[in-house]
Amino acid sequence: MPWLQRLRPDRIGLLSRFGGDDDNGRAQQPAEVRQPLPRQPLPESRRPLTNSDDDEYAPQPAQVADRVAAEATAVEPESEVPAADVSTAAPPVPLATSEPVPNAESAKAGRVAERQAAVEEMPTLAIDAASFRGALPGTTTRQGLEADWGPGESYQDDDGTTGMAWSIEPFERVEVSFTGDVVRSIRIRLSEPVAVADLAEQLEISDLRTVAVLDEQGAAIGEIYPERGVILTLKAGTNAANAIMIEPLDPDAFVLRAEGEIGSCAANAVADLLYAIEIDPGHLRAHRLLLALHTEDGQWQTALRLAEAAGTLDSEDVWTLVKQASILVTLERTAEARDVLETLQARAQLPPLAAAQVQRLLGRAALADAEPDYQAAVEHFAEAIRRSVPLAAGKTGPMHAVATEVLLDAHLGTALAIARGTWQQKPRVIPKWIARSEALVTDFRGTPDEKTVLELQLCRGVLAAAAGTAEAIDPVPWVKRVLEYRESIDGSIVDPWRRRQIDWQVGLALGDALAAAQKRGDAEDMLDNATLTAAYLERGAKRRDLTPSEHRDMGELMFRIGILYSLQKGDHATAVTWFDRVVPLWEEESGLAGSDPGRMGESYVSMAISYWQVDRRDDALALSRRGVELMVAAVDAKTLEERSLAVAYGNLATMYAEQGDDRQARTYAEMATRAEASGTTLR
Repeated sequence: MPWLQRLRPDRIGLLSRFGGDDDNGRAQQPAEVRQPLPRQPLPESRRPLTNSDDDEYAPQPAQVADRVAAEATAVEPESEVPAADVSTAAPPVPLATSEPVPNAESAKAGRVAERQAAVEEMPTLAIDAASFRGALPGTTTRQGLEADWGPGESYQDDDGTTGMAWSIEPFERVEVSFTGDVVRSIRIRLSEPVAVADLAEQLEISDLRTVAVLDEQGAAIGEIYPERGVILTLKAGTNAANAIMIEPLDPDAFVLRAEGEIGSCAANAVADLLYAIEIDPGHLRAHRLLLALHTEDGQWQTALRLAEAAGTLDSEDVWTLVKQASILVTLERTAEARDVLETLQARAQLPPLAAAQVQRLLGRAALADAEPDYQAAVEHFAEAIRRSVPLAAGKTGPMHAVATEVLLDAHLGTALAIARGTWQQKPRVIPKWIARSEALVTDFRGTPDEKTVLELQLCRGVLAAAAGTAEAIDPVPWVKRVLEYRESIDGSIVDPWRRRQIDWQVGLALGDALAAAQKRGDAEDMLDNATLTAAYLERGAKRRDLTPSEHRDMGELMFRIGILYSLQKGDHATAVTWFDRVVPLWEEESGLAGSDPGRMGESYVSMAISYWQVDRRDDALALSRRGVELMVAAVDAKTLEERSLAVAYGNLATMYAEQGDDRQARTYAEMATRAEASGTTLR
């Protein structure tokens, strides 16, 4: 029975909604991928970053949603236009502004159409610093101000701030402070309080996103409009403004607004952080938040550049080094990751949570190596658990949340290492680690949102372990659980970046479930389930930089679906629509073919048959030649029998014969005969 029917029969319509097949018929996995071409004529056819209260180490956010544009966005305001004079009889009037300049956005090369669509989600910041009666903070000088406004009187605030004040109708008072000889800020005291909404309308800034300024008790004392450099200060206990502050554009205001929107609108948060860095390239907090956002969004190369930049700004920043190491592990650059982690380990006073993170990442690096060391992975995970337990116990807040996340990942990593390794008593041991992992999620004392993140992490980890062994784990209950999770949050996640990130995680979990089913010999409903998996992965991959293994795995999934259509249904037209997605995935990653050229070459030869059947003959010939090229390389490397080339050569002979190229047809027919007669057997 298809997974969606196991979950809820009336949800099978999701397949058609995802753009996949809505056929509920069974599809058995083919035992053989290569299809001999007929010799007769062929028919036409991604938590907000939080600082730890316990030590200098800032915990890694559990989730920061899928966010961040493919490239940094530059926003530059035009030159300031002098403000019109304020009428002496009129109420507050709009502050003078220049014409807004849109962001200069660019999409990263590769999968251009999808990336461009994602970039278009980025908001345009209408950056336009405000002025008052021709005075622009950060630019206007004292001499120029007095020349325009006349002499003012000196004043000193209770906090020691000094400056000059003017009486300008209809306002109670206008105060200007200076940095040296340049205007630092302008405070316009209103004659009487005005409701913030009404004042914003009068100032023509009501369409801007704001950020509240809170006092120590959490009460609002001001409202910031970062694009204008405007702050409306509030009368205590009310939502009415009693003054208008104008200051130079402040990167902290953009960062503060970004932190408040990370969980609800990633695009807005990214736009603010990018502009904060535009104003202040040395703003460490903005770099760190962007690093977290890019990482959660799978923008690995940009994340690495941000990690390097943040490391330059603060070489002692532990959080940045941990994040950099995690990115390198994901990219399977494990030797570089170990260099970073060993640098951290060498520190005399490494915070306890950072030490636990280091051990967890060393365990993941051992699993990600070309030749995984499962014993070393288990040992590192055990040390991560030992260090994390006291941090998670008896605590709440960010420390408890991150320590629990480390604990959960170490438990699931241990289960994965045992599943993939040559351990004894797997059916007895693996369920114990899964039960402990589940208990961590059940006992978690964080927020509901944090708990749902751990729930998805749990499902993903269990299904990854299930894909590593045919023993111990039935994937079906966990598939049901992950799909129920996805359905439960369907209406609550409005941020498209966050939805894509969740879809990617769900897709990876379902991909592991497919692998687990294959290991258990369960090919029932493979086509429906593979199509559902592909739907989640394709939506989730829209903005991601796929790693080499992700290129391979997504390509193999699409290939499997296409083969099922061609073999089981004889539907070559639909098969080709899937194969059209496979080739870019495999060709985009230059080193992928070298990992298993024989198997990949046979796959190209198989795909070519469907292209030929739908009369895309040039594509069929190109794919066949590419397949032969890879298979010959595998034969030369002694990883493929020479006789395996007989089918590929025979296919090319038939294709050229159909094209009327008798010379090429004879050549490939002779090559097919020689390959068939080679009788090579690999030892």
